[in-house]
Amino acid sequence: MEVKVNINTVEVTKLLNDISNKQRSVIDKGLKRVSNMAVLMITKRTQSGKLPNGGNMKPYASSTVKGRKKRGRQTGYVDLTDTGKMFRSLDFKTGGMKSTLFFANAERAKIASYHDSFGVGRRKVTRPFFAIGNKEEDKIKAEFSRFYFKEMRLWVKEKT
Repeated sequence: MEVKVNINTVEVTKLLNDISNKQRSVIDKGLKRVSNMAVLMITKRTQSGKLPNGGNMKPYASSTVKGRKKRGRQTGYVDLTDTGKMFRSLDFKTGGMKSTLFFANAERAKIASYHDSFGVGRRKVTRPFFAIGNKEEDKIKAEFSRFYFKEMRLWVKEKT
């Protein structure tokens, strides 16, 4: 028994290029989607006084509590929010199949680094908020996978 197959290599090459281009496009859109999700997760979690992998942040110093009360801010838990400028500055950029979260305003980035890494106040208290927790990472991965495969399935259906 003999089977003959006629393949138009130009069409196959074009299809493979189309698939590759679509994958790049879907990955870029997916990264933007989950990067925005990560920014919102960090902001919401931090403003609730929680750390990335659970637990609460170290409490404010008594002098900070007094100052916050005077300005009408809540003092029940640490939310790292006074004017809101730091979290409004939290942004992302995508490119080259990766995404980077950062603080767009240099002054806000400096404040965030003190809270997150270097420590604030006389006791140099750190509150490492600028991270993705394990559960958050799982949600981000699941959302990216869901989005990617949904978009690729829809594209394949259009092509067939």
